[in-house]
Amino acid sequence: MHGLRRCLPWALLAATAHAAHAAHAQTQGAPLRIHVRGSAQIEAVAWTEPDGFVVRGSVVDDARSAIAEAPLSIDALTSAGAPAVLPAVDGCAADGTARAREPRPSQGGYVIATDERGGFCLRGRAPLADATLRIRFAGGKLYDAVEAKIPIEAHAAPLAPVILRFDPPVDAVDLDRPTVNVTVALRLDRSGARGVGSGAPFERERLPVVLEDERGARLAEAPTGGDGRARFELPTERLDGAGQGVLRARFDGTATLAKASVSQSVVRYAQVTLDLSHPVEPARAEDGVPIDVEVRSSRGPVEGGVVEALRAGEPVGAATVIGGKARVIAAFTAERAGTVPISLRYVPASPWWIPGAELAIDVPVAGPGAWRQIALGAAVLAIAGWVLGGWRRAPKRAATTRAGDERPVAPPGRAGVRVMGPLEGATGWRGAVADAHDGTPIARAELVIVVPAFDGSGVIARALTDDVGEFSIEAPYRSDARLVVRAPTHSSHEQALPSPSKLGIALVTRRRAVLDRLVRWARRQGAPFEGPPEPTPGHVRRVASRVQQREVELWASRIEHAAFGPDPVDERIEQDLGASEPKPGASPLAP
Repeated sequence: MHGLRRCLPWALLAATAHAAHAAHAQTQGAPLRIHVRGSAQIEAVAWTEPDGFVVRGSVVDDARSAIAEAPLSIDALTSAGAPAVLPAVDGCAADGTARAREPRPSQGGYVIATDERGGFCLRGRAPLADATLRIRFAGGKLYDAVEAKIPIEAHAAPLAPVILRFDPPVDAVDLDRPTVNVTVALRLDRSGARGVGSGAPFERERLPVVLEDERGARLAEAPTGGDGRARFELPTERLDGAGQGVLRARFDGTATLAKASVSQSVVRYAQVTLDLSHPVEPARAEDGVPIDVEVRSSRGPVEGGVVEALRAGEPVGAATVIGGKARVIAAFTAERAGTVPISLRYVPASPWWIPGAELAIDVPVAGPGAWRQIALGAAVLAIAGWVLGGWRRAPKRAATTRAGDERPVAPPGRAGVRVMGPLEGATGWRGAVADAHDGTPIARAELVIVVPAFDGSGVIARALTDDVGEFSIEAPYRSDARLVVRAPTHSSHEQALPSPSKLGIALVTRRRAVLDRLVRWARRQGAPFEGPPEPTPGHVRRVASRVQQREVELWASRIEHAAFGPDPVDERIEQDLGASEPKPGASPLAP
């Protein structure tokens, strides 16, 4: 595994929970609407100056992304906890590049909105000693409320504001590498250093910077060099396991420099390897061959995802990974005893698990037993007798089975209609509709058969799936007819209508559909939008921002919100995202 892998940000946990609840609701025959709100965090420092005080900080969400335009209320408390009177204040730039936001009075304090980087800054016109500032964010539709109490630290002289930056940003960490290089740049905000040092230069060398993670664990400490950068060669073994996390750099200040901190959302990923738990025991292929698989990474057992068994590239079995183990039942047809080559591959459910190489194994299969041979012979004789005697009796409609009685097949991973078998003498279609990726039955899916029509809808038959995703639809077969399948949370699928038969229909969720659209678009564009291991909305958004393609940046942001946000993606949103897909143009590096 080489190179930087871009991974999805961690609203996916909320999206996964949302999808699970939606699937449960479908099986109960009633839609369930849930709202997932993220948490917010206020990071701030405050200190006195001879002629006033300064408070500056930022507001970020649980993925460590800036929350812009967040209204904050700020008041003061004495050491005894009683309300303190705040002097008049002015707005100041949260860092050297942002525009200052002006506060407005409100109920004994002030209200100020964060800037586009999620930062805020206030400068008091008079000292405020022995007090604590209370900063509150009321939250909203997407975020919970949060409050922080920031003590005002006393200093004899004005402090120069300090800004920390990860340079370059570290948004992905390969846990299979022994170390990861992290560089933190420390810069003095001279625009905010009012009356500090009488114009004397500040020394940026040998200033200690501490690196921490989301647990608050101290990972490393390094001094800044002459260029104001602290460089870390961080052992990955000190980091937590695969998943979403945070890197936080902290500078505790000096007698002349203010405290500062910066947080960076990261995804720690690891490669997944497969191995057999024990040799495969011979079994009849038609009955299914059990294959016990160990699913591990460099950090131990893997949780979640699916192990899929393939024969000649076609799926023949799949099983969910629980506690680093999966038991796959591979079912296929084998004419004689011997060994059959099977490939096992890992299909991740989370972006921090990277599939490794497929595991190739030879599966021993047993031939049909004596009783089965006798049964097969009897079946052949019975069929022959039925054919010979058929002219003496009226045709009898063939018996059919419910779709749920068919042998399960592995989810195909894409939308489509699979003909599972004939329905002799039938004029209609029976089968089941399921999710293309996890095989979950889709209840209340609508199947419509349409034919060309000069007026009207052209609909000649319509049916809904039941609580276990099964359907039955009757209509005369026409070669020009089309089958349209729709579901509340899944993208619609349309294709030519097969002849009357048993059908297995797979649909892709709209969240996956909009993500797939972005991936296809980025691959058509090529570098730098096509990032390894595959493009993500966050990667495309950052690249578009860097090359100043505003239309692409907004589109990627909308797809990111649709795919991982708290609200369901309906057909209107999916169509709107498709219609607003950026058109191919000049090279993305063009000015």
